[in-house]
Amino acid sequence: FLRLRAIAIKIIGTALSVSSAMACGQEAPMIHIGAGIASGLTRGEKHFRKLMCWKLSKTKKFESNLLRKFHNDRDRREFICAGAGAGMAAAFGAPVGGVLFVLEEAASHWSPQLIWRVFAAALVATFTLALIKSGENGGDISLAGLLSFGTVQSVQDMKRQVVSSADGTLTVSAVDAPVYWWEIIFFALIGVGGGVVGGLWDVAWNALAPYRPKKSIFKVAEVVGVSLLSSTIIFALAYSYPQCSNNGSWSCRDADNWGDWCNGPADNTTCTGTAGRAQCVNASAWVCVGGENAGKACRGRGDCEWRGGACMPVESESKFGVQLGCPVGQFDELATIFFGTREQSIVRLFTQSGEPFTISSLLIAGFTYIFMMLLTYGCAIPAGLFMPSVMVGGCLGRAVGQLVKFYVQDSVFSGAYALAGAAAMLGGVQRATISLVVIIIEGTANVHFLLPIVVTTCTAKLVGNLFGHEGVYEIGLRRKKLRFLEHEPSWEMDLCTAADVMSRPPVSFPVVVRVGDILDKLRMCEHNGFPVVSMTDEGDPCTTRLDRSATLGDGLHDCKFEGLILRSQLLHILSTRYTEDSLDPSALWYKVTVPALEEVSVDGEPAMYDRMAYNTRLTVNALADMSDADRARFVNIGAYMNCACYTIMESCPLSRAYKVFRDMSLRHLPVLDIQNRVVGMLSRANFDEETIHHVVKAYYRDEELHQQPREIIPPRLHGYQQVARMLNREALVADGGGLIGGPVHSWQTRLASILRPY
Repeated sequence: FLRLRAIAIKIIGTALSVSSAMACGQEAPMIHIGAGIASGLTRGEKHFRKLMCWKLSKTKKFESNLLRKFHNDRDRREFICAGAGAGMAAAFGAPVGGVLFVLEEAASHWSPQLIWRVFAAALVATFTLALIKSGENGGDISLAGLLSFGTVQSVQDMKRQVVSSADGTLTVSAVDAPVYWWEIIFFALIGVGGGVVGGLWDVAWNALAPYRPKKSIFKVAEVVGVSLLSSTIIFALAYSYPQCSNNGSWSCRDADNWGDWCNGPADNTTCTGTAGRAQCVNASAWVCVGGENAGKACRGRGDCEWRGGACMPVESESKFGVQLGCPVGQFDELATIFFGTREQSIVRLFTQSGEPFTISSLLIAGFTYIFMMLLTYGCAIPAGLFMPSVMVGGCLGRAVGQLVKFYVQDSVFSGAYALAGAAAMLGGVQRATISLVVIIIEGTANVHFLLPIVVTTCTAKLVGNLFGHEGVYEIGLRRKKLRFLEHEPSWEMDLCTAADVMSRPPVSFPVVVRVGDILDKLRMCEHNGFPVVSMTDEGDPCTTRLDRSATLGDGLHDCKFEGLILRSQLLHILSTRYTEDSLDPSALWYKVTVPALEEVSVDGEPAMYDRMAYNTRLTVNALADMSDADRARFVNIGAYMNCACYTIMESCPLSRAYKVFRDMSLRHLPVLDIQNRVVGMLSRANFDEETIHHVVKAYYRDEELHQQPREIIPPRLHGYQQVARMLNREALVADGGGLIGGPVHSWQTRLASILRPY
C-alpha cells in the first residue's frame, strides 16, 4: 500500500471523493501520500527511479551516494514517519502539530533522530506549500495550510468584527473576546458531549466494520450506494428545511444604520432613516476614497467628507454560501453547509461574531454529518476523518455557544464554542490530546482560546475512554490485523514471561551452512529473521552439525546462540549466483561460497556488504533452478549476521520484553535459556492482544486472575505445584500457524529439581 501505483490512485481518488460532497476529508490521504513517497526513497534504485525521474536515478552512483545508507528497515520506518508528518503539516500548515501527530499516533518508538527527521520534513513541506500559495495570496506566506479552518486571514477578519454587550459597556474585537471563568464549565460540558458522541460513534463504527464487503465488486457497489444515499439525504434536507440568511454582500446606504447588512434590493425594512433615501445596495464594506482618511472603513458620509473624501461601497466579488431558493443577497444555510466550500463554512463558524447559521440548521447539519461519517469512513475510497469531525464539532459547539449567548451572557463569543466543539469531537473520536491541541492552534493561528481547547480535548478523551480505550485508528488497525505497538504494555503482560508467548521451535542456521539448506528452509517458512547458532553442541565440541539431516527447529537446539541474520541478507547472498558475471571464476558468488568446508573464510566479502546495502534481490521462487553442485557449496553467514543483537532470557517478564522490543524498534527478539541456547523468537505477532489473552486463559486458573494484577504477587510464585504445572505445559497453536508457549524453565524449576529431584 506504499507503492507508487497506490499513491497515484490515492491522489486521483482523493480529488474525486472530496469533490463529491461526501463526509470525508483529504488530510488522511495526504498522510498516506507522504508516507508512500518517503518509503519509495528508501527502497532502492528501482523504486527511486519510478518515484522521481528516470534520468536522475539512472546513474547508480547518484543513488548510492544520496540514499544508500537509508536502505534498511529502521531508517525506512523513520522515513515513513517523516513522510506522514509532512503530509499532516502540509494539510493544515502545522509543522509542530505534524511532528506531535506522528509521535502520538503513528510512531512506535521515539528518538531524537526521529523527531528531527519528522520536524525537518514537516517544515520543508509547510514552507514549500506556502511558497506555492503565495502567488494567489499576494506574496503572503503565512497562509501555509492546504486546508483551512480559521487561518491568519480569518483572524484579521475577526479583528474587524465586534463583540458587544447589550448595554454597550463591553465592545472588543472577536479575536480578543474574553473567556469568563464560568465558561470553563460549559467548555467542560462540551467536552463531555464530544466524548459521548465520539465514543458512541467509535462503538457504532466498530460494530458496522464486520459487515463491510470484502470483494472488490461489492466494495464498488458500496461506494456507489453510499454516494447516492449521501446525495439524497443532503438534497432532501436542503429543500425540506429552507433557512435563508444574509450573505454579507448587501448593506445599507444613506441610512441611520449605514453599513449594516441587509437582504437585497427588495428589503425595505432593514435600512432605517429618511424615507426614499435609505437603500440596500451591493456592498460588503464601505471605505473612504480620497482625503486624509483614505482606505479607512466608514459608516457614513461624515466619516470621510469633512476630511476631503467620500464614503464609497466595496462590492463583493465572491458571495458566501449557496443561494438555492433564497432571494438575492441571502444564502440557504443547509445548502451552504452541505454543498458549499466546507472550509469557508468552518471559518465562519469559528470566526464570525454574528450568528452565521441558526441553531436548528446547526443541529440538523451536525447530526446528519455524524450519520454520513459512519457510512463513508471505511468505504473503499480515500477518506479522512479530521475535517468531517471538525465540521460536526463546529456545528454542535456553535449551537451551544449561541444558546449561552442568548440565555446566559450576550457578550460571549460563540465562535470559541465552535472551536471547542471541534476539539471535543476530535478528542472523542480519535482519543488524541497533545497533537490535536497543537494542530488546532496552528491551524487557527489563535492562541487566545488555548484553555478552552485544552479543557474540552482532555475531557472528551476521558469520557470517550469510558466507551473503550481504543480510538478509531486503533480500531481500524485491529480490524485490519495490523500489529501496532501501543505505548504501554497491557496488564496481562505482567502475568506472562517471554517463554509463555514465544514462537517455537526456532528455525536456526549454523554459522557455516550449505546453500541447499538455506534454500530449503526459506521455502518451508516465511520468517524474516533467523537465529544463527554455533556449529558444535555442548556435549561434543568437535562434532559438526553440517552433516546431520535436521528438520526445521531440530538438530541445532543444543548449539550456542551466535547472532541473527535476516531473510533479505540470505536472499542477497543466494542472488549473487545470478549476476551477469556469475560464470567468471572470480565472480562474487565464488568468493562468498566455497565447495569444501576447509576453504571457508572467516572474513566476509566487502562487495557483499555493498550489495546488501541497496541492491535489489531475487525471491525464493526465482532461485529454484540451482544445480546440485551449487546447493552443496558452503557459505559463512556468520560474517554477515548481527552478532550483537538484543536478546532476552526465557524467564524475562513479558512486559519488560515488550519495552525492549518497542523502545529499541526491533523486528525480531531471540529468546535464550540460561545456557545461551536459543529456545524461541519474539516478533510483533507474539505481542498481539488476542495471543496474550489466549495464553493467559490457557496457562492460568481463573482464581489467579484478578482485576488489578499489579497489586498481587505473580501467580507463578505459588510453590511446587505451580512449578510442576510450568514444566508440564503443552505448546499452543497460534492463529497464524506455528506453536507458542510450552514448558517454562526458570530459576524456580531448576531450584525445585535440586530440592525435590523425584
